[in-house]
Amino acid sequence: MSETRASYLVSGLNDQRLRQSTLLLFDDPAFSMPGRDDIQAIMRMYGLTGSKVAKILGVDSRAVRRWIVSEDHLSHRQMPYASWRLLLVTVGLVEQPKIDCGG
Repeated sequence: MSETRASYLVSGLNDQRLRQSTLLLFDDPAFSMPGRDDIQAIMRMYGLTGSKVAKILGVDSRAVRRWIVSEDHLSHRQMPYASWRLLLVTVGLVEQPKIDCGG
């Protein structure tokens, strides 16, 4: 039995604070959920404000603030994987994998 893994391209890694493990697909054993440093690195790399990120993802800007506030702050929340992946695809850092839906 062979295992099929989705492939994708990663480009533009100019910031050392962005952990490459956050760019992997969720089901990859090496995947790491993004932290505030990863989110802020993307924002710096692409000149995005919290408001722009919120607009891209279709969330309130307060949600973005909760994702990038210090992890020990009471209002901190983990950014959902779907939002993270959409942000990565939107800025062109990763490509959306091709999905074979059968036929």
